[in-house]
Amino acid sequence: MISKLFHHLFKHIDAFLMACLFFAMLLSLFVLYSASGQSVDRISAQLINMTVALSVLWVAANISPQKLERVALILYVLGVMLLIAVALFGTISHGARRWLNIGFTQIQPSELMRIAMPMMLAWYFASREGKPSAANFVIAGLLLALPVALIMKQPDLGTSLLIASSGFYVLFLAGLSWRFLIGASVSLMALMPVFWSMLHDYQRRRIEILFDPT
Repeated sequence: MISKLFHHLFKHIDAFLMACLFFAMLLSLFVLYSASGQSVDRISAQLINMTVALSVLWVAANISPQKLERVALILYVLGVMLLIAVALFGTISHGARRWLNIGFTQIQPSELMRIAMPMMLAWYFASREGKPSAANFVIAGLLLALPVALIMKQPDLGTSLLIASSGFYVLFLAGLSWRFLIGASVSLMALMPVFWSMLHDYQRRRIEILFDPT
C-alpha cells in the first residue's frame, strides 16, 4: 500500500536527477553553514526555502507537458513586458534596477524568465514541423537575446548568464550544429576582452574571486 502510494506520488520524478539535486542541496547547506559562521538560523531558513522549492518542483512535475505548452508563450510575453517595465519604472537598489513595485509588494521579473525562457524556446521548436531550419535558430536566438539583454542592462550578470545558458541548452537539444557551436565559442573567446571592459567593477571582482578566493 505504502509503496503504491509512493510510486503514485513520485512517478513523474526522475530518481537520478533528484539524487543529484539532493546532493547539491546538501553540499550547499554545508557551504552556507561555513560561510554564515555556523549559523543554525540561516540553515533553518534555507531548509524552509528548500522545502517550498521542492513542493513547487513536485507540482510542476505533475503538470502535463501539453498544459505547460499552452502557457509558455503567455509567460514569455508577460516576462518580457515586466522586464521592459523594470527598465522604465523599476526600483533602483544598490545601483541596480531589478525590482518592480506593484503596490503591495515588489517583484523581480527576471526570476520569471528563468522558467519562461526555456519553456518558450521548447514551445517554439515543438511548433515547427520537421527539422528546424537556420531561420528557426535565428528567430530562437532573437527570442533568447531580448530578455537576456534587458536583464544585463539592470545590471544582473548572474541571472542573465543563467537564462542565456538555459536557452542555449534548448537550442543545442533542438539540433544546433556543432560547427556553429565551435565557431561561436571561438568568437566568444576572442571577444572576452571586450566583454571584460563592459563589466562593472563589482562584477569583475566576483569573477576574480571565483578564480582566486584568497
